[in-house]
Amino acid sequence: PDELASSDLVILWGINALATNIHQLHAVREAKKKGAQVWLVDTYETPTASLADRVFVVRPGSDGALALGIMHILLRENLVDRNFLSASVQGFDELKSRILPGMTPEKVCSLTGVGIQDLEFMAGAFGKARAPFIRVGAGLSRYGNGGMNVRCIICLPALVGAWQKKGGGAFVGTSTAGAFPMAEITREDFLARETRIVNMNQLGHALNHLDHPRIQSLYVYHSNPASITPDQNQVLKGLAREDLFTVVHERFLTDTARYADIVLPSTSSLEHSDLYRAYGTYCIQQAGPAIPPVGQSKSNWEVFSLLAAAMGFSEPFFRQSAEDLIRHILSIPVALRRGIDEKAFGEGKAVEIVLPEGYKTRFKTPSGKVEILNPAESHPLPCYLPPHGGKEPYRLMTAPSIFALNSSFREREDLRKQDKAMFLQMNPGDARDKGLQDGERVLAFNELGEVSFILRVTPKVPAGVVIAAGVWWLEHCPGRRSVNALTSQRLTDMGRGSTLYDNTVDVRKEG
Repeated sequence: PDELASSDLVILWGINALATNIHQLHAVREAKKKGAQVWLVDTYETPTASLADRVFVVRPGSDGALALGIMHILLRENLVDRNFLSASVQGFDELKSRILPGMTPEKVCSLTGVGIQDLEFMAGAFGKARAPFIRVGAGLSRYGNGGMNVRCIICLPALVGAWQKKGGGAFVGTSTAGAFPMAEITREDFLARETRIVNMNQLGHALNHLDHPRIQSLYVYHSNPASITPDQNQVLKGLAREDLFTVVHERFLTDTARYADIVLPSTSSLEHSDLYRAYGTYCIQQAGPAIPPVGQSKSNWEVFSLLAAAMGFSEPFFRQSAEDLIRHILSIPVALRRGIDEKAFGEGKAVEIVLPEGYKTRFKTPSGKVEILNPAESHPLPCYLPPHGGKEPYRLMTAPSIFALNSSFREREDLRKQDKAMFLQMNPGDARDKGLQDGERVLAFNELGEVSFILRVTPKVPAGVVIAAGVWWLEHCPGRRSVNALTSQRLTDMGRGSTLYDNTVDVRKEG
């Protein structure tokens, strides 16, 4: 990802990098110093707009249409790299004949809200850039059509041959899991029989309606579902069941911990040995404890080992210390660790994985090419799909806060003071139509629930959209409900993920 410093056009698409991708901003700034243009494509003018030369605001869930519209113009203006398409792309001809003719600028602009002049400018600049780079935000996938949106955007670098140029391409995330033999950690071979898997994005439904058998116990670690899970009212109803035995392994008394029958104190990363892998860089690290565990706190590994012993599991695996397991894992040769700085790694420093020459054009697909056409998908070609939407008049965007990480760090009073209050941001015209004033208490509501906010009227938000930044703990919410009381359990088109950005609300004055 640091290669983007060599790009001449950096597009931050659906990512509020100042809140969620701070570690990559150095490369963005380096690219700017070298003369690169930086664009922000998002549903409103986020704080990241301060880094951008151009800001393009799109309707929520319409990003796939925008990408297809850019492709239409690239083809029309002959700005595609035909040599790269011929040698390294499968399915472009089908995309060209079946999909792109229908994605005219007029249609795309009606779907996205982007003006025709802006659309033409985007396509022209992208097609003429030496090495365009797209940083794709995770939020783009959190719509009913999220998988298709990302699929469309990822096609763009292939059309102009950006993958073969230093600084060009696209980036969603890295996976350094391959640096460690994960099968030695997950030990799926211990699973004696298949067990039921519950989608955490539908926890509310599972706790209240799943039966044969009903869920009777819940063990929570590395999560705060009472705050972060969609359809909060259903989740809290399920957590409140008298017949549900809940154990929470935590460092803080979170919303979920308050529903626990037993709270087990957890160590922080400073108190135990561990291996670390990245999803935004190609770095790995091992580290030991900086301080001993505080009080009775124990790591995940310690608790799971103790539970295994109490439940009668006899496998030697569970009798290892964390340090023993780490030594075993690192004793197994893995290609992805070949060439790393072993001395620095052994000293507990973060080290970068050495990527092979030409890795960007070694596509891990059956054909070895960029596969625009995928017959295995329900939609074999990238196309426009509408988001779920809803019947209420305003699209609700559950944006990240720059002072928290989802619900993490909400125990910090100093950071909460930086956020000031739980705001709902609204366009001035929409506020005027509703007779609402900046700073007054309002209720956002839909069929799932209602949440109290302080209204912030700002032209940075387009008409028809409202923004609720950050996930607040219930004890700090004015109405004892956070924004996830308004988000649904509907799933995405690919991967069965959450649709946290694909909800609608109405707004009224409180009281």
